[in-house]
Amino acid sequence: MPQIREVRAVKITFARGTGFHSELKQRVERYFKERGIGTTGDARIFVKSAIILTAMAASYIFLVFFAASWPGALLGVLAMSQTLALVGLNIQHDGNHGSYSKSKRVNWVMGFTIDVIGGSHFLWRQKHNILHHTYTNIDELDDDLHTTVLLRFSPDQKLRPWHRFQHWYAFPIYSLLTLSWVTVGDVRKLITGRIGNYRLNPLSWKDLTLFVVMRSLYFCLALGLPLYLHPVSYVLAAFLGVHLLLGFTLAMVFQLAHTVDGNTFPAPVPGTSKIENEWAIHEIETTADFARANPLVSWYLGGLNFQIEHHLFPRICHVHYPEISKIVEATCVEFGISYLAFPSIFAAVKAHVKHLKAMGRAPVSSPAPGEPQIVGEAPDSVRGASN
Repeated sequence: MPQIREVRAVKITFARGTGFHSELKQRVERYFKERGIGTTGDARIFVKSAIILTAMAASYIFLVFFAASWPGALLGVLAMSQTLALVGLNIQHDGNHGSYSKSKRVNWVMGFTIDVIGGSHFLWRQKHNILHHTYTNIDELDDDLHTTVLLRFSPDQKLRPWHRFQHWYAFPIYSLLTLSWVTVGDVRKLITGRIGNYRLNPLSWKDLTLFVVMRSLYFCLALGLPLYLHPVSYVLAAFLGVHLLLGFTLAMVFQLAHTVDGNTFPAPVPGTSKIENEWAIHEIETTADFARANPLVSWYLGGLNFQIEHHLFPRICHVHYPEISKIVEATCVEFGISYLAFPSIFAAVKAHVKHLKAMGRAPVSSPAPGEPQIVGEAPDSVRGASN
């Protein structure tokens, strides 16, 4: 299987541990040991994957071969977009983190499903696994904060006049996420050899060939075959509709986990490139959980509503997050660390809108050395809530 080379190192360091992370890891390890279970996926994720992949294939067949009316086409577009989202949130995500299975080969195959739906496992592992997971909410290091000049997510980003209205127009922009991947975004990264300001290691001919083959196959299935069977306008409308719904679904999961009122956006100490927090605490303070008591949301989002647990333990399969969250929250309380958890999706959306408004109306200065930046205060009801 192809080797994934990591993005070239960024010289950012975190403060020495306080004992929190080591204690938390011991408690989580004890949880698995006492129950005699593995940290990777079990029968639940295999059954879930079979359901999702079958639904994706059925949605494609229905949309391309059987949808003969506008209501049928709309239903097919909705089903197609959401089954693709389920693949992205539940299968490729765990696969690319190495948490889907004990087998590296199985993990690679499941991670490769992102290429089937129009993404790139090569770029994902570097952009998401390395930059986002290591430097969460650090401006210019976490590329997920940089989508377009139209949006301002971090207090360290330049405030522009139009940002005052971003809480009105942000949501339509989120819909463009995957459309940008499959059109120019991924290709531009490969041509420039950069993700944001950071250089990728050179792409091997093997990796490049695989990318071209898979992207070509994707367009053959997404556009080529449908164009053979249907008018151009119908196909383009369906293609656009699928990506607008898919992009919105995936983008909102990130926004509700990292750009909400109560998240922090730490800046390195000037001249030292050092974050004055240990890495685990940094991850907790820049991340939020939501709708933890809703099993349907947890199933649908691949456990990514337990985003704090995912960032702390990305190599643990998402099926274990509900139980792990109890250990994480209890340890945070013991160490006096703020644990941000919203009781519902609606509450998290409100907090995201509040953050967009704060980032659009007044510049917030970067924190002084040793003082974390907090944008707004989360309601007491969502801090440390056990749901």
